[in-house]
Amino acid sequence: MDQNDFKRHIIPLQSPMQLLAERMLGDVADAEDVVQDVFVALWNRRDELDRVVKLDSYCLQMVRLRCIDLIRKRKRDAFHNEQIAYLSDKEVEMEVEETASRAALLDRLLGELPEKQREALKMKYVEERDTQYIEQALQMSSSNVYTTISRAIQSLKDKIKTLKI
Repeated sequence: MDQNDFKRHIIPLQSPMQLLAERMLGDVADAEDVVQDVFVALWNRRDELDRVVKLDSYCLQMVRLRCIDLIRKRKRDAFHNEQIAYLSDKEVEMEVEETASRAALLDRLLGELPEKQREALKMKYVEERDTQYIEQALQMSSSNVYTTISRAIQSLKDKIKTLKI
């Protein structure tokens, strides 16, 4: 099939092809894309088109099959996106639960520390106070503040190791 035959036999089928694609897909832009893809495929196969008995049925069948492929792809993509969203929600839930359980464990372990160590850690890391403030609040020297905080951290590390977290 040469260029003139293609224009004479295939191009007039654009309207029925477009209508079929629009009906199947429900979207004009996607339908235009499908029809365009079919035209490209037909042009690439133009040497074989001379053997086709019902050219209009052949072209419409190509559009139909491309539309089915696109619909399947949409469903597959929607399913994968739903799975990703579901997994993401589950992961977020797990992360929140894990964080909550770690926070509860940390609160329990902090509660087991001596009062000065607990207060020093709280001021340093929760309230984000400087060493001078902690010295005045706990009536300790700066070296005692550092020692108290260091001992508290070491004590927490040891307790966590014994729990095998």
